[in-house]
Amino acid sequence: MERWNLKNWLWVLLCSAGIFATVPLARDLQIFVYNTAGKELFTYIVVSIVVIGLAVLLYSFIFRLKVKKVSQYIWLILCAGLYLYFTLKLKTYPEEAVHFLEYGLLSYFFFRTLSQKIRDITVYITAALFVLLVGILDESFQWVIPQRFWDYKDIGLNFLAGGILLLGIWKGIEPEAICKPVRKKSVTILTGILMINIAMIGLCLSNTPASVNRYAGTIGFLSWLQNEEPMTEYGYRYKDSEIGILYSRFTLEELRRIDLINGELFGKILPENSDNELKFKDFIKVYNQQTNPFLYELAVHLSRRDSKFKDISEEDSLYSKPELANTSFRENLIAEKYFSNTLRHSELAWPDQTVKELKEAASSWKEDYISNAGKIITSFSLSAAWTAIVAALVLIWIAGWFWKRRLDA
Repeated sequence: MERWNLKNWLWVLLCSAGIFATVPLARDLQIFVYNTAGKELFTYIVVSIVVIGLAVLLYSFIFRLKVKKVSQYIWLILCAGLYLYFTLKLKTYPEEAVHFLEYGLLSYFFFRTLSQKIRDITVYITAALFVLLVGILDESFQWVIPQRFWDYKDIGLNFLAGGILLLGIWKGIEPEAICKPVRKKSVTILTGILMINIAMIGLCLSNTPASVNRYAGTIGFLSWLQNEEPMTEYGYRYKDSEIGILYSRFTLEELRRIDLINGELFGKILPENSDNELKFKDFIKVYNQQTNPFLYELAVHLSRRDSKFKDISEEDSLYSKPELANTSFRENLIAEKYFSNTLRHSELAWPDQTVKELKEAASSWKEDYISNAGKIITSFSLSAAWTAIVAALVLIWIAGWFWKRRLDA
Protein backbone atom coordinates (compact mmCIF):
# COMPACT_ATOMS: atom_id res chain seq x y z
CA MET A 1 0.00 0.00 0.00
CA GLU A 2 1.30 3.44 -0.98
CA ARG A 3 2.36 5.73 1.84
CA TRP A 4 1.68 9.42 2.00
CA ASN A 5 4.64 11.56 0.96
CA LEU A 6 5.17 13.92 3.88
CA LYS A 7 7.17 16.29 1.70
CA ASN A 8 4.16 16.79 -0.58
CA TRP A 9 1.90 17.42 2.41
CA LEU A 10 4.43 19.96 3.62
CA TRP A 11 4.01 21.88 0.35
CA VAL A 12 0.23 21.82 0.87
CA LEU A 13 0.65 23.19 4.39
CA LEU A 14 3.11 25.86 3.29
CA CYS A 15 0.82 27.03 0.49
CA SER A 16 -2.17 27.11 2.85
CA ALA A 17 -0.15 28.95 5.48
CA GLY A 18 0.94 31.48 2.85
CA ILE A 19 -2.70 32.15 1.96
CA PHE A 20 -3.63 32.63 5.64
CA ALA A 21 -0.56 34.81 6.25
CA THR A 22 -1.66 37.31 3.59
CA VAL A 23 -5.05 37.87 5.23
CA PRO A 24 -3.94 40.46 7.85
CA LEU A 25 -1.69 42.17 5.28
CA ALA A 26 -4.01 42.14 2.27
CA ARG A 27 -5.82 45.41 2.97
CA ASP A 28 -2.61 47.41 3.52
CA LEU A 29 -1.08 45.86 0.40
CA GLN A 30 -4.18 46.69 -1.60
CA ILE A 31 -4.09 50.34 -0.49
CA PHE A 32 -0.37 50.57 -1.27
CA VAL A 33 -0.81 49.18 -4.80
CA TYR A 34 -3.87 51.36 -5.44
CA ASN A 35 -1.96 54.49 -4.40
CA THR A 36 1.30 53.73 -6.21
CA ALA A 37 0.82 51.58 -9.30
CA GLY A 38 -2.97 51.63 -9.62
CA LYS A 39 -5.42 48.83 -9.01
CA GLU A 40 -4.99 47.52 -12.57
CA LEU A 41 -1.63 46.07 -11.51
CA PHE A 42 -3.41 43.12 -9.90
CA THR A 43 -5.13 42.32 -13.19
CA TYR A 44 -1.89 42.64 -15.17
CA ILE A 45 -0.06 40.30 -12.79
CA VAL A 46 -2.71 37.57 -12.91
CA VAL A 47 -3.19 37.82 -16.67
CA SER A 48 0.58 37.74 -17.27
CA ILE A 49 1.10 34.65 -15.10
CA VAL A 50 -1.81 32.81 -16.76
CA VAL A 51 -0.56 33.64 -20.27
CA ILE A 52 3.04 32.70 -19.43
CA GLY A 53 1.89 29.47 -17.78
CA LEU A 54 -0.19 28.54 -20.84
CA ALA A 55 2.71 29.36 -23.16
CA VAL A 56 5.10 27.15 -21.17
CA LEU A 57 2.64 24.24 -21.20
CA LEU A 58 1.96 24.57 -24.93
CA TYR A 59 5.69 24.72 -25.67
CA SER A 60 6.25 21.61 -23.57
CA PHE A 61 3.36 19.80 -25.27
CA ILE A 62 4.53 20.66 -28.78
CA PHE A 63 8.31 20.42 -28.61
CA ARG A 64 9.10 18.14 -25.67
CA LEU A 65 6.22 15.75 -25.07
CA LYS A 66 5.09 15.71 -28.71
CA VAL A 67 1.43 15.58 -27.67
CA LYS A 68 -0.77 14.96 -30.71
CA LYS A 69 -4.19 14.77 -29.10
CA VAL A 70 -5.97 17.95 -30.17
CA SER A 71 -8.51 17.85 -27.32
CA GLN A 72 -5.73 18.29 -24.74
CA TYR A 73 -4.67 21.59 -26.34
CA ILE A 74 -8.31 22.70 -26.51
CA TRP A 75 -8.87 21.98 -22.82
CA LEU A 76 -5.71 23.80 -21.76
CA ILE A 77 -6.64 26.87 -23.80
CA LEU A 78 -10.22 26.69 -22.51
CA CYS A 79 -9.12 26.58 -18.87
CA ALA A 80 -6.68 29.46 -19.38
CA GLY A 81 -9.49 31.35 -21.08
CA LEU A 82 -11.74 30.79 -18.08
CA TYR A 83 -9.05 32.17 -15.78
CA LEU A 84 -8.70 35.25 -17.98
CA TYR A 85 -12.47 35.70 -18.28
CA PHE A 86 -13.09 35.65 -14.54
CA THR A 87 -10.01 37.80 -13.88
CA LEU A 88 -11.28 40.52 -16.22
CA LYS A 89 -14.77 40.17 -14.78
CA LEU A 90 -13.30 41.15 -11.40
CA LYS A 91 -11.85 44.41 -12.73
CA THR A 92 -13.91 46.44 -10.24
CA TYR A 93 -12.07 44.67 -7.40
CA PRO A 94 -9.04 43.26 -9.24
CA GLU A 95 -7.24 42.24 -6.05
CA GLU A 96 -9.78 39.40 -5.76
CA ALA A 97 -8.28 37.86 -8.91
CA VAL A 98 -5.13 37.03 -6.94
CA HIS A 99 -7.20 34.20 -5.43
CA PHE A 100 -7.01 32.48 -8.82
CA LEU A 101 -3.24 32.23 -8.45
CA GLU A 102 -3.33 31.22 -4.78
CA TYR A 103 -5.99 28.56 -5.05
CA GLY A 104 -4.84 27.35 -8.45
CA LEU A 105 -1.43 26.62 -6.95
CA LEU A 106 -3.03 25.07 -3.86
CA SER A 107 -5.16 22.75 -6.00
CA TYR A 108 -2.02 21.57 -7.81
CA PHE A 109 -0.33 20.72 -4.51
CA PHE A 110 -3.42 18.87 -3.31
CA PHE A 111 -3.63 16.91 -6.56
CA ARG A 112 0.05 15.98 -6.44
CA THR A 113 -0.28 14.83 -2.82
CA LEU A 114 -3.57 12.94 -3.10
CA SER A 115 -2.66 11.24 -6.39
CA GLN A 116 -0.06 9.19 -4.54
CA LYS A 117 -2.83 7.11 -2.99
CA ILE A 118 -5.82 7.96 -5.17
CA ARG A 119 -5.04 6.81 -8.71
CA ASP A 120 -8.58 7.01 -10.06
CA ILE A 121 -10.82 9.78 -11.35
CA THR A 122 -12.17 10.66 -7.88
CA VAL A 123 -8.85 12.35 -7.11
CA TYR A 124 -9.95 15.46 -9.02
CA ILE A 125 -13.19 15.85 -7.04
CA THR A 126 -11.44 15.04 -3.75
CA ALA A 127 -8.70 17.61 -4.42
CA ALA A 128 -11.34 20.25 -5.26
CA LEU A 129 -13.14 19.52 -1.99
CA PHE A 130 -9.92 19.91 -0.02
CA VAL A 131 -9.44 23.27 -1.74
CA LEU A 132 -13.01 24.18 -0.74
CA LEU A 133 -12.23 23.32 2.90
CA VAL A 134 -9.18 25.60 2.90
CA GLY A 135 -11.32 28.32 1.29
CA ILE A 136 -13.89 28.07 4.09
CA LEU A 137 -11.16 28.23 6.74
CA ASP A 138 -9.52 31.15 4.92
CA GLU A 139 -12.77 33.11 4.81
CA SER A 140 -13.46 32.28 8.47
CA PHE A 141 -10.01 33.62 9.38
CA GLN A 142 -10.77 36.80 7.44
CA TRP A 143 -13.99 37.21 9.43
CA VAL A 144 -12.13 37.43 12.76
CA ILE A 145 -9.60 39.95 11.38
CA PRO A 146 -10.66 43.60 11.93
CA GLN A 147 -11.71 45.42 8.76
CA ARG A 148 -11.94 42.14 6.82
CA PHE A 149 -15.27 40.66 5.90
CA TRP A 150 -16.90 37.29 5.33
CA ASP A 151 -18.43 36.57 1.93
CA TYR A 152 -19.87 33.29 0.67
CA LYS A 153 -19.09 34.46 -2.86
CA ASP A 154 -15.37 34.48 -2.05
CA ILE A 155 -15.57 30.83 -0.99
CA GLY A 156 -17.16 30.05 -4.35
CA LEU A 157 -14.48 32.06 -6.12
CA ASN A 158 -11.70 30.11 -4.38
CA PHE A 159 -13.40 26.80 -5.20
CA LEU A 160 -13.80 27.90 -8.82
CA ALA A 161 -10.10 28.80 -9.04
CA GLY A 162 -9.05 25.37 -7.83
CA GLY A 163 -11.66 23.61 -9.96
CA ILE A 164 -10.51 25.24 -13.19
CA LEU A 165 -6.89 24.17 -12.67
CA LEU A 166 -7.94 20.62 -11.76
CA LEU A 167 -10.07 20.51 -14.90
CA GLY A 168 -6.99 21.53 -16.87
CA ILE A 169 -4.96 18.73 -15.27
CA TRP A 170 -7.71 16.16 -15.86
CA LYS A 171 -8.66 16.95 -19.46
CA GLY A 172 -5.62 18.90 -20.63
CA ILE A 173 -2.60 17.17 -19.11
CA GLU A 174 -4.28 13.76 -18.62
CA PRO A 175 -1.80 12.29 -16.08
CA GLU A 176 -1.00 8.68 -16.99
CA ALA A 177 -0.92 7.67 -13.30
CA ILE A 178 -4.66 8.36 -12.94
CA CYS A 179 -5.83 5.25 -14.73
CA LYS A 180 -6.93 2.75 -12.09
CA PRO A 181 -10.49 1.74 -11.16
CA VAL A 182 -12.12 3.40 -8.17
CA ARG A 183 -11.15 1.80 -4.86
CA LYS A 184 -12.89 1.70 -1.49
CA LYS A 185 -10.19 3.93 -0.01
CA SER A 186 -10.90 6.58 -2.66
CA VAL A 187 -14.62 6.55 -1.85
CA THR A 188 -13.91 6.80 1.90
CA ILE A 189 -11.71 9.88 1.43
CA LEU A 190 -14.12 11.46 -1.05
CA THR A 191 -17.24 11.03 1.10
CA GLY A 192 -15.33 12.03 4.23
CA ILE A 193 -14.08 15.36 2.88
CA LEU A 194 -17.48 16.06 1.31
CA MET A 195 -19.24 15.52 4.65
CA ILE A 196 -16.69 17.71 6.45
CA ASN A 197 -17.30 20.54 3.99
CA ILE A 198 -21.07 20.30 4.35
CA ALA A 199 -20.78 20.32 8.14
CA MET A 200 -18.45 23.34 7.99
CA ILE A 201 -20.90 25.24 5.79
CA GLY A 202 -23.61 24.37 8.31
CA LEU A 203 -21.54 25.88 11.12
CA CYS A 204 -21.01 29.02 9.06
CA LEU A 205 -24.72 29.30 8.33
CA SER A 206 -25.31 28.99 12.10
CA ASN A 207 -22.89 31.78 12.99
CA THR A 208 -25.60 34.44 13.18
CA PRO A 209 -25.43 37.64 15.26
CA ALA A 210 -27.50 35.93 17.98
CA SER A 211 -25.00 33.05 18.11
CA VAL A 212 -22.04 35.42 18.21
CA ASN A 213 -23.63 37.39 21.04
CA ARG A 214 -24.15 34.18 23.01
CA TYR A 215 -20.64 32.76 22.83
CA ALA A 216 -18.91 36.16 22.80
CA GLY A 217 -20.85 37.13 25.91
CA THR A 218 -19.80 33.91 27.64
CA ILE A 219 -16.16 33.92 26.53
CA GLY A 220 -14.83 37.33 27.51
CA PHE A 221 -11.86 37.60 25.14
CA LEU A 222 -14.20 37.06 22.15
CA SER A 223 -16.40 40.05 22.99
CA TRP A 224 -14.79 42.12 20.22
CA LEU A 225 -16.48 39.86 17.65
CA GLN A 226 -19.76 41.58 18.51
CA ASN A 227 -18.47 44.66 16.69
CA GLU A 228 -17.46 42.79 13.54
CA GLU A 229 -19.43 42.27 10.35
CA PRO A 230 -21.81 39.31 10.84
CA MET A 231 -20.98 36.06 9.08
CA THR A 232 -24.58 35.06 8.34
CA GLU A 233 -27.89 36.85 8.75
CA TYR A 234 -31.43 35.74 7.99
CA GLY A 235 -34.35 37.96 7.23
CA TYR A 236 -37.27 38.72 4.97
CA ARG A 237 -37.89 40.03 1.48
CA TYR A 238 -40.88 42.32 0.97
CA LYS A 239 -42.53 43.84 -2.07
CA ASP A 240 -44.10 47.20 -1.34
CA SER A 241 -46.26 48.73 -4.08
CA GLU A 242 -45.02 52.24 -3.23
CA ILE A 243 -41.35 51.44 -2.71
CA GLY A 244 -40.37 48.30 -4.59
CA ILE A 245 -38.42 45.48 -2.98
CA LEU A 246 -36.86 45.83 0.45
CA TYR A 247 -35.10 43.48 2.84
CA SER A 248 -35.13 43.42 6.61
CA ARG A 249 -34.02 41.29 9.52
CA PHE A 250 -37.49 41.80 11.01
CA THR A 251 -41.04 41.04 10.07
CA LEU A 252 -43.03 44.17 9.21
CA GLU A 253 -44.99 43.74 12.42
CA GLU A 254 -41.74 43.61 14.43
CA LEU A 255 -40.49 46.77 12.73
CA ARG A 256 -43.65 48.67 13.60
CA ARG A 257 -43.70 47.38 17.18
CA ILE A 258 -40.04 48.28 17.86
CA ASP A 259 -40.57 51.67 16.24
CA LEU A 260 -43.66 52.35 18.35
CA ILE A 261 -42.08 51.31 21.65
CA ASN A 262 -38.54 52.67 21.20
CA GLY A 263 -39.01 55.42 18.60
CA GLU A 264 -38.54 58.35 20.97
CA LEU A 265 -35.38 56.88 22.53
CA PHE A 266 -33.87 55.72 19.23
CA GLY A 267 -34.68 58.99 17.48
CA LYS A 268 -32.50 60.93 19.92
CA ILE A 269 -29.62 58.51 19.35
CA LEU A 270 -29.44 58.94 15.58
CA PRO A 271 -26.64 61.24 14.29
CA GLU A 272 -27.68 64.66 13.09
CA ASN A 273 -26.14 64.28 9.61
CA SER A 274 -26.47 60.81 8.14
CA ASP A 275 -24.72 61.91 4.92
CA ASN A 276 -21.52 62.50 6.91
CA GLU A 277 -19.59 59.33 6.10
CA LEU A 278 -17.31 59.56 9.13
CA LYS A 279 -20.20 60.07 11.57
CA PHE A 280 -22.15 57.26 9.92
CA LYS A 281 -19.24 54.80 10.23
CA ASP A 282 -18.74 55.74 13.87
CA PHE A 283 -22.45 55.29 14.51
CA ILE A 284 -22.73 51.79 12.99
CA LYS A 285 -19.65 50.66 14.89
CA VAL A 286 -21.72 51.08 18.04
CA TYR A 287 -25.19 50.32 16.67
CA ASN A 288 -24.42 47.51 14.25
CA GLN A 289 -26.24 44.41 12.99
CA GLN A 290 -25.50 42.60 16.23
CA THR A 291 -25.95 45.24 18.92
CA ASN A 292 -29.00 47.04 17.48
CA PRO A 293 -30.16 45.78 14.06
CA PHE A 294 -33.19 48.10 14.06
CA LEU A 295 -31.11 51.26 14.34
CA TYR A 296 -28.54 49.83 11.95
CA GLU A 297 -31.15 49.26 9.24
CA LEU A 298 -32.62 52.73 9.68
CA ALA A 299 -29.13 54.29 9.60
CA VAL A 300 -28.33 52.45 6.35
CA HIS A 301 -31.54 53.68 4.71
CA LEU A 302 -30.98 57.25 5.86
CA SER A 303 -27.33 57.24 4.86
CA ARG A 304 -28.21 56.01 1.39
CA ARG A 305 -31.03 58.58 1.17
CA ASP A 306 -28.81 61.49 2.13
CA SER A 307 -25.71 60.45 0.19
CA LYS A 308 -27.69 60.17 -3.07
CA PHE A 309 -29.38 63.48 -2.40
CA LYS A 310 -25.98 65.03 -1.79
CA ASP A 311 -24.71 63.65 -5.12
CA ILE A 312 -27.25 65.84 -6.85
CA SER A 313 -25.15 68.97 -6.82
CA GLU A 314 -26.69 72.36 -6.08
CA GLU A 315 -26.32 73.59 -9.64
CA ASP A 316 -28.14 70.53 -11.00
CA SER A 317 -31.87 70.20 -11.08
CA LEU A 318 -33.43 67.23 -9.29
CA TYR A 319 -34.96 66.30 -12.64
CA SER A 320 -31.53 65.94 -14.31
CA LYS A 321 -30.65 62.88 -12.24
CA PRO A 322 -33.84 60.83 -11.88
CA GLU A 323 -32.07 57.65 -10.76
CA LEU A 324 -30.44 59.41 -7.81
CA ALA A 325 -33.69 61.20 -7.02
CA ASN A 326 -35.55 57.89 -7.13
CA THR A 327 -33.09 56.20 -4.75
CA SER A 328 -33.20 59.10 -2.33
CA PHE A 329 -37.01 59.25 -2.45
CA ARG A 330 -37.54 55.50 -1.99
CA GLU A 331 -35.13 55.29 0.93
CA ASN A 332 -36.85 58.22 2.60
CA LEU A 333 -40.20 56.53 2.00
CA ILE A 334 -38.93 53.37 3.73
CA ALA A 335 -37.87 55.45 6.73
CA GLU A 336 -41.20 57.30 6.84
CA LYS A 337 -43.31 54.17 6.43
CA TYR A 338 -41.55 51.62 8.65
CA PHE A 339 -39.50 53.79 11.04
CA SER A 340 -41.92 56.71 11.32
CA ASN A 341 -41.87 57.20 15.08
CA THR A 342 -38.08 57.04 15.31
CA LEU A 343 -37.69 59.39 12.36
CA ARG A 344 -40.17 61.88 13.85
CA HIS A 345 -38.18 62.05 17.10
CA SER A 346 -34.87 62.57 15.29
CA GLU A 347 -33.41 65.59 13.52
CA LEU A 348 -33.42 63.74 10.18
CA ALA A 349 -37.03 64.01 8.97
CA TRP A 350 -37.31 65.95 5.72
CA PRO A 351 -39.69 68.86 5.03
CA ASP A 352 -42.80 67.96 3.03
CA GLN A 353 -41.70 70.23 0.18
CA THR A 354 -38.39 68.40 -0.27
CA VAL A 355 -40.17 65.04 -0.34
CA LYS A 356 -42.72 66.34 -2.84
CA GLU A 357 -40.02 67.63 -5.22
CA LEU A 358 -38.10 64.35 -4.96
CA LYS A 359 -41.24 62.36 -5.70
CA GLU A 360 -41.89 64.38 -8.85
CA ALA A 361 -38.27 63.99 -9.98
CA ALA A 362 -38.29 60.27 -9.24
CA SER A 363 -41.48 59.68 -11.21
CA SER A 364 -39.55 59.68 -14.49
CA TRP A 365 -37.46 56.69 -13.36
CA LYS A 366 -39.40 53.60 -14.37
CA GLU A 367 -37.18 50.72 -13.20
CA ASP A 368 -38.15 48.73 -10.11
CA TYR A 369 -36.33 49.78 -6.96
CA ILE A 370 -34.50 47.32 -4.71
CA SER A 371 -33.27 48.44 -1.30
CA ASN A 372 -30.76 46.19 0.45
CA ALA A 373 -30.10 46.25 4.17
CA GLY A 374 -27.02 44.04 4.06
CA LYS A 375 -26.24 40.47 3.04
CA ILE A 376 -29.38 38.85 4.35
CA ILE A 377 -30.47 35.31 3.48
CA THR A 378 -34.19 35.27 2.73
CA SER A 379 -34.61 32.13 0.62
CA PHE A 380 -34.37 29.69 3.54
CA SER A 381 -34.21 29.62 7.34
CA LEU A 382 -31.50 28.20 9.58
CA SER A 383 -33.70 25.29 10.61
CA ALA A 384 -34.42 24.48 6.96
CA ALA A 385 -30.69 24.63 6.22
CA TRP A 386 -29.85 22.14 8.97
CA THR A 387 -32.67 19.83 7.89
CA ALA A 388 -31.13 19.74 4.41
CA ILE A 389 -27.60 19.37 5.81
CA VAL A 390 -28.47 16.42 8.07
CA ALA A 391 -30.35 14.77 5.20
CA ALA A 392 -27.37 15.31 2.87
CA LEU A 393 -24.91 13.86 5.38
CA VAL A 394 -27.04 10.75 5.86
CA LEU A 395 -27.53 10.29 2.11
CA ILE A 396 -23.81 10.72 1.39
CA TRP A 397 -22.91 8.14 4.05
CA ILE A 398 -25.46 5.66 2.67
CA ALA A 399 -24.38 6.28 -0.93
CA GLY A 400 -20.74 5.80 0.03
CA TRP A 401 -21.55 2.58 1.86
CA PHE A 402 -23.42 1.11 -1.13
CA TRP A 403 -20.72 2.31 -3.54
CA LYS A 404 -17.98 0.62 -1.54
CA ARG A 405 -19.97 -2.62 -1.38
CA ARG A 406 -19.83 -2.81 -5.18
CA LEU A 407 -16.07 -2.38 -5.28
CA ASP A 408 -13.52 -5.17 -5.00
CA ALA A 409 -10.89 -3.35 -2.94
